[in-house]
Amino acid sequence: MTINYQSDTLAGVTLNSNTSRVHSNSFNDLQADFSTLSSLQQHSSLQAAVSGPEIDIQNLDNLPYSDRLVFSRIGSLNNPPDNGVHDTVTLRTKNLGTSPLRITGVPITGPWELLNNINTPVTIAPKGQLDLRIRFKATSGSVHNGTLTIKSNDADEANKVVQLSGFWQSVSEGNQEPSLNEILQVFGYQTKITGPGQKLNQNGLVQAVGDEVLSAYWQKANASQPVSVKQLAAYHTQGKTATIFWHSKGSNATKVVFTHAGVDGQTLLPRRQNLSQLAQGSFNPNGTFGFKIDQEWSDPTKNNQLIDQQKGSPGPSGHHVRFWAARNRQGQIIPNTWILAMDYSGINYDYQDNVYLVSNIKPETRSTLYRIDVGSNVSYTDQTGKVWTSDTGKGWFSPTTAQAENAGNVAIANTTNDKLYQTYRGKITNTTPLASRIVNFNLPINTPGNVEVRLYFAETYWGAPGKGPGGVGRRVFDVLAENKLVMNNYDITKAAGGALNATMVSIRGVQVTDGKLNLTFKAEKDFPLISAIEVLRA
Repeated sequence: MTINYQSDTLAGVTLNSNTSRVHSNSFNDLQADFSTLSSLQQHSSLQAAVSGPEIDIQNLDNLPYSDRLVFSRIGSLNNPPDNGVHDTVTLRTKNLGTSPLRITGVPITGPWELLNNINTPVTIAPKGQLDLRIRFKATSGSVHNGTLTIKSNDADEANKVVQLSGFWQSVSEGNQEPSLNEILQVFGYQTKITGPGQKLNQNGLVQAVGDEVLSAYWQKANASQPVSVKQLAAYHTQGKTATIFWHSKGSNATKVVFTHAGVDGQTLLPRRQNLSQLAQGSFNPNGTFGFKIDQEWSDPTKNNQLIDQQKGSPGPSGHHVRFWAARNRQGQIIPNTWILAMDYSGINYDYQDNVYLVSNIKPETRSTLYRIDVGSNVSYTDQTGKVWTSDTGKGWFSPTTAQAENAGNVAIANTTNDKLYQTYRGKITNTTPLASRIVNFNLPINTPGNVEVRLYFAETYWGAPGKGPGGVGRRVFDVLAENKLVMNNYDITKAAGGALNATMVSIRGVQVTDGKLNLTFKAEKDFPLISAIEVLRA
């Protein structure tokens, strides 16, 4: 009988010898007591000794899963470039049973081969093991998928299937690199990078897409465990290294987590500079911290924003280091685990220059000063239990003739909080001259200092069914915070990828000194529109 503790979210299980408990890098708050087991290993099935043969497998890369191996290669097998590539993986096959495990076949589908000749049948003694070295041998295409099946006399796992996935490119660089979506596809992560209509490339605009969370700073999820960082991919200038750092919030003094080898500048699972191990590491911060990869910071205000604006960003910029919630093969969110992806300033904003899996972190906890459901006459509780206050009757906006509008019970894409986007303000009267189509919000702030302003938008008129004709350019407006232009010629339809698509823009570093946060929405075409406002202490 097999005692199986397998879970997609338990990749990289390690034993804490002081507590006799298992801790997962993905589920840092998940602990299971295995005190009845005599030993624990990193493998797909943690099992008590059973009578008869009992197969178990271990992916020696320890990523992404024990039963999924990841590969990449460039060019031909006979004349490859000098790049380091991850085209060979070792799969360790173990016998945890009490009698010999007889392997009768190892068939492979797809462009892979066994490098060590296994003359089947082959027998693995109890507590013994056999290493299988598998090489990716594709010479065309891009993403490839296949399987390796270990056939044996295990009573309940006679056909142990291992997923194989790899990316092939014809040359190093040369627009042949995988996209961020393709990288995650190979690893089997179901993270949604973009939602319907959304574009990943927003020229550095600080705007969330897909499963992305906007957080410049982070905290440990489990204070007793370190932060784990594993590099999934490097696709930048070949020969260049990349270093990931961390730093305490409020300080620019950085500490190195690791540097990947320059020879591995175009590969999945690059190695550290010593070339003897994969690019992985951990660190133990005290308090709130941020990340830096080479010269790019997780805090967008520390990055080069001018070049983003020159490239076409219409608002707060410097969004070069981004975080998406990691989802496993079943599409379930892996708690406290994130895809960190970055792009170097002003290049092409494809966010696959360096990609990492970071575990045991959560967005920093900050005090919320306002959550406002604009245009609503009642408060709204969102799907996470947060309460958004109506702006009606509070004296926060002017002119008082700025109309509360309601799009009705229409579906809004890229959000689970449709009602938050169904009401809005912006229109005054149709006869109001364009230059006077201005809506102001003046929100009391008791303590002077920096705040982050998050603005929520959805175009619910232009392009919506039964409403006005859609398209880019129908509604364009500027946003000022504390009388400083922070969004220039912002077009919701363009930024969100169409009508009835939710989007949110974050404006960090807004300095409030006079006791009130002043926000101004000024029309350039038609009327401005704002659906919700959130203000956080920086």
